Amino acid sequence: MNFKHVAILGAMPEEIGEITNQIHDKKEIFYGDLKVIQGTWNDVERKNKILISVAWSGWGKVSSARAATRIISSIYLGEKVDFLIFTGVAGAVSNTLRQWDIVIASKLIQYDIDARPFFEKFVIPAISKDHISIDDKLLKWTQSSLENSKKKDLNLRDFGTINIGKIATGDKFISDREYLEEIKLQIPNLLAIEMEGAAVAQVAYQEKVPFVILRTISDSADEEAATSFDIFLKKYKLRSWLLIECLLKNL
Repeated sequence: MNFKHVAILGAMPEEIGEITNQIHDKKEIFYGDLKVIQGTWNDVERKNKILISVAWSGWGKVSSARAATRIISSIYLGEKVDFLIFTGVAGAVSNTLRQWDIVIASKLIQYDIDARPFFEKFVIPAISKDHISIDDKLLKWTQSSLENSKKKDLNLRDFGTINIGKIATGDKFISDREYLEEIKLQIPNLLAIEMEGAAVAQVAYQEKVPFVILRTISDSADEEAATSFDIFLKKYKLRSWLLIECLLKNL
């Protein structure tokens, strides 16, 4: 991969962790109440410098879509954003997933969009698609980058299995197993559920910016989800930068 200016976005500051302490020559741009921090990250081993724009959007599809639109419009040192990484936590849908497992989205679906009878359920009218897929080359690159880094770096030992699959997005924090089962019936082979990814994917897709969506499992989207999520987030804040660093080192 040969990207020059990478945008990194999460819903919460905890999801992008220490990245603002890892970049140099920082400056801040404000779009209303949205702050985008820009700077350079130096890969000492490869003597490579990458331009970074980073922000957190707030929860939900509207906030994340707005932030994605703003951040990929950023220009830093004369370079436009040419790659977007959205990262953060998600609830497990698949019974095989546990806390700290990683899910790389291969397809993203907005489970709460329903424009029937004009369109089939889940179809996004603006693009006439019921899901957005990640570029296969980027998908394989993300997987190999994380797998190779996990083998070599003991700092990544807390993270679990690396999985590729379907992620669903909607404007609801899921803490109801019965509601989750309804979604599973409608969207087979779903791995995880969250509140921003598919909205960010739609923006990146329509703006023709390459992107990946990376999630770490925080809870099981059941009645214990709120407690599990809160406890996990405090721990994740200390480690979230490690996943971002893995990808930057392999650009």
